[in-house]
Amino acid sequence: MSIPNRLRFVALLFLVGGVVAFFYVVRISGWERVDGGARFVIPDTGGQQHVKSEILSLLGQYGGIAIGLGVALLIAAQVYAARQRRAVREGQLFPKPVRMGLARTMALFTFAIMVGLGGTFGYRWYDYVTNAASPYDEVGIEINSRLPESLRAWGCGRLKERFARAIPPYGCSDATGRNWR
Repeated sequence: MSIPNRLRFVALLFLVGGVVAFFYVVRISGWERVDGGARFVIPDTGGQQHVKSEILSLLGQYGGIAIGLGVALLIAAQVYAARQRRAVREGQLFPKPVRMGLARTMALFTFAIMVGLGGTFGYRWYDYVTNAASPYDEVGIEINSRLPESLRAWGCGRLKERFARAIPPYGCSDATGRNWR
């Protein structure tokens, strides 16, 4: 098995694992906090299960990491395969080493950091608006208040559905600060 095919195989393992973890976390609905854990309803079966809340959070985070690694490995496999094909066309046994300039290296590094931060904060915000025990989670409020209006409106709508009788958090209140938008 060639190196690109090995990379593709490992990438698919990461992607499948990440998608399964995300599917498991996202399809759960009907949260109810109980004794340091959460009881939830799985829509397909209607059955209830009890798990520790930390497990679902870890599944979401590690699922995102696994998907990110899978995508990175797929890209690496494609790049390596393209370099191998070019080396064969030029009559070389192995591809020449890639020499990237400092600007390109910094751009790729910055892009990777931005994708990682976007995934981390995106998951944290989604967890806040869909699963928080209280609408007053400090980190969730800060992320939600800095998002574009369309995402903030959706998040505030989800919070309002779950905590209609509570005073709205910053970013979800009207001018008086007492009523939901």
